[in-house]
Amino acid sequence: MQYIVRNFRKGDEPALARIYSECFGPTTPRLLRQWHSRNKTQPNQVFIGTVEDKPVSAVDYVFKDLHLGESIYSKTAGISGVCTDSDYRHKGIVTNLMKLTLDSAKNSGVSNAALYTGLDIPAHRIYLRFGFVDIMTARMYVKYLDYSKFFAKWLRYQNRSLKDSKIAQKKLQGWEKTVSIHLKEAGNLAFKFRKGRFSRLKKPPRTADVEFTTDLETYTKILRNVLPWEKAVGQKKLAVQKGEASDIEMLNRILHWKWDD
Repeated sequence: MQYIVRNFRKGDEPALARIYSECFGPTTPRLLRQWHSRNKTQPNQVFIGTVEDKPVSAVDYVFKDLHLGESIYSKTAGISGVCTDSDYRHKGIVTNLMKLTLDSAKNSGVSNAALYTGLDIPAHRIYLRFGFVDIMTARMYVKYLDYSKFFAKWLRYQNRSLKDSKIAQKKLQGWEKTVSIHLKEAGNLAFKFRKGRFSRLKKPPRTADVEFTTDLETYTKILRNVLPWEKAVGQKKLAVQKGEASDIEMLNRILHWKWDD
C-alpha cells in the first residue's frame, strides 16, 4: 500500500474529525477548528498521511510553555492528535508522521516535546521507540455525588463513541446481552445491548447474561484502566455471579472501550 504525507489544508476537517472520533471519541469539524484556533496551530504543524488523497492518519504539535520552576518556562512541542483510521493501522504510517513531526518541532527551535496519553493503549510502543519517558507526577481523584446520573451519561457517550468506531461495531456484531451491576454504594444498575445500541434498564432484569457485584471504588478503577478486572476478582473485590468467559471479555472491552487486539 502506498501513502503520501502532506501538511494540513483547508477542507481536511471533516475527514480528520472522523478519524479523531474513532481514536479519541466524538469529534466534529467545528470542534477541530476551535482546537486549531485556540492553540494557534499552523498548517505546517499538522502532518497527515493520505491514501488515494483520503486522510487516514494524523499527528500534530502545538507550542506550549513547560513550567520548570518559579518564573522559569521552557518552550515545548505538545504532541497531539496521534491517530490512524482502523483500516490503515500497522502499516507504519503514524510512525513516519511522528518522525516528521518531531523533526519539524526541533527545526522550529524547541528543546523538548511532550504528550499526554492514556495508561494502556497500543500507541505507547511508538512513543517509547521515539525516546519519550514516562514522567507522570500527578494523580486524578474523582468522587461521584449521584452515580446513577453518571451511569446514564456514560451509556449515552458509549452510543456516540460506537457510532464512530468501526472496530467496536465489528466486535459487537451479534453480541446482544444484558448486564446487571450490583454496586454496594450505588445500588443496582443494568444495561442491555440490542440492535447496535446501549440502553439503560430502569430495573435490574430477572435474568441477566452477565451479573457481578463490586464496590464503587473498584468499579471506577476498572473503568479508568487503573485496575484490571482479573486482578479485582483475584483480590475478591469483584464477584461474578453469572457470565460466560466470552461475555466477560466483551464487557471488559466495553468498560475500557478498548478494541485493538
